[in-house]
Amino acid sequence: MPKQMHVETPLGEPGRPEPHPVDLILRLHQLEGSTQAVLATLRRSLIEKVPPTRDGLAREAAIAFDLDDDQQALAMIDDIAQTVGISGFE
Repeated sequence: MPKQMHVETPLGEPGRPEPHPVDLILRLHQLEGSTQAVLATLRRSLIEKVPPTRDGLAREAAIAFDLDDDQQALAMIDDIAQTVGISGFE
């Protein structure tokens, strides 16, 4: 969950919580890595005729996020997917 700080409005009323800049950069990195993994998997399927699989997506995600653990990388993609209304991979 991103850290948030409260910002006061000009009238002194509590405003909406604003995300911390570091959290926004981390979220952008997660979005970029997820996009890279999904597009690489889709490209391999369409151009190279390699059937898309969960393991293939997990491997592409690990490459995109520079992780050794494919399942950890897949969990990161799952987190992103859920934020846009796509249900979990499980």
